Amino acid sequence: MPTTTWRIRTDYTERRGSATAERLRKAAALDSFFYSSVAENPARTREAVLVAAFSSLIMGLGLMLMRIINPLWWLLGAFAWAATLLLGGTWFFVAIGRRLGGRGEYLQMLRPLGYAMAPQALGFVPIADFIPGFLVGGVWSSVCAVVAVREAHDIPTRLAATLVVAPILAIIAVVPLVVVILTGGG
Repeated sequence: MPTTTWRIRTDYTERRGSATAERLRKAAALDSFFYSSVAENPARTREAVLVAAFSSLIMGLGLMLMRIINPLWWLLGAFAWAATLLLGGTWFFVAIGRRLGGRGEYLQMLRPLGYAMAPQALGFVPIADFIPGFLVGGVWSSVCAVVAVREAHDIPTRLAATLVVAPILAIIAVVPLVVVILTGGG
């Protein structure tokens, strides 16, 4: 966790150019010192929530421009996605992480996870016909979430990776089953 000089260091390095852009760069670069300092800095809560919301909007815009979703679903889906991942994910990581020896609290987890969602904005960029940008952005955001959970809970990387990957695998397994059941397929 950061020492008493964490604020001095981060404020000093953020004075060059846009402070928000510098924080987003640090988040995308998997800077563990950044994630641990954000977890302890209550002044970053609003910005972390805005980063999560805007990255979800940008990701959804890419899906809309590729004609995968319509404009109404873009707006509704982006906010639902941000709220589900940020609020539900934070609750899950705090509840399970504390039972496994982590020490992070709700807002200490919310701030780093908000910044960890920033790479989702790559969903706007169609990388190739077979590799959509939202897939690359989703994987990168998951890796950022591992670092965020590790730093907020002060737990080993393996445990943080398990906390992040297990729900993703569960969703990948359950969603197709629900779709098959609802469509009456057999």
